[in-house]
Amino acid sequence: MQFEIIQPTEVLRPYITRYVFVRAEGSTDTMTPPSDDPRFVNGKHVQPLLPNYGSFIFMRNVVADFNGVVSDGLTIVGANQKTIGLTTVSGWFEGMLMDFEPGGMYALLGIDLQQLAGKVLTAKEYGDEGLQQLDSIFKRVEKAEEIAMLLDAFFLGHLPPKEDLNYTRLRRVIAACDAAKGNITAAEMASVACLGERQSLRVFRTYVGIPPKQFVRLRRFHKTIQHMQQVAATGKPIDLMSIALAHGHYDLSHMAMEFQQMGCVSPSHFRMLGIPLSDDFSIFFA
Repeated sequence: MQFEIIQPTEVLRPYITRYVFVRAEGSTDTMTPPSDDPRFVNGKHVQPLLPNYGSFIFMRNVVADFNGVVSDGLTIVGANQKTIGLTTVSGWFEGMLMDFEPGGMYALLGIDLQQLAGKVLTAKEYGDEGLQQLDSIFKRVEKAEEIAMLLDAFFLGHLPPKEDLNYTRLRRVIAACDAAKGNITAAEMASVACLGERQSLRVFRTYVGIPPKQFVRLRRFHKTIQHMQQVAATGKPIDLMSIALAHGHYDLSHMAMEFQQMGCVSPSHFRMLGIPLSDDFSIFFA
């Protein structure tokens, strides 16, 4: 599997994490996977996507099945806390994955993440003309650099004309959540946002799609994965217990439970399957 990662223009980075161009080759006949490999189900090649804050996935020249949603173009994934399975009909695919920062999809495009949370839709199903324009960009342009430039231009045209106060509040809350290593209550998050709890919950659901408590778990999951990859990059052994404690888990069992619930595997199994990975975005396992 080949990755090419291109950063969006600096102005867009508070909203968009990165553009990831992916190409996988092979077929279910030639891959001959082991019987216990979770990437193959009933002879079909499955690429798991980790829980995230919202993504666009473009597929080119291939039909893919996202847990029952069949797409050959732009697919919109709302904020989710469970692994999403992508099954390709031919066993190979070419596409692009674009992940948003928490709240970035709403801030740029006004897409209500509460309505989209946990769902997977095609651009046509969502019915937004702008998203169908994005779909056409990817289908008509071949080079990754050119696609990234066109995407930058598209999203620069959707920047908020003035400061989005609720998005600024959300960024402060995320910073506080990271500083507290996930050990922060909904009331404390509302206080950081300078909002009442009920209003804070409404803003969170609109911008992120999930309640603050669920966001804290998802954020901790991402930060834990990122830490595992940073240690792996040094070539040093990964001490799962120390990583668990560093990110606010009570113990290794607590971290293992969250990995099973959100990643569908144990931390040790994930480490075996998933390293090296690109950090902090929905990941096609290599």
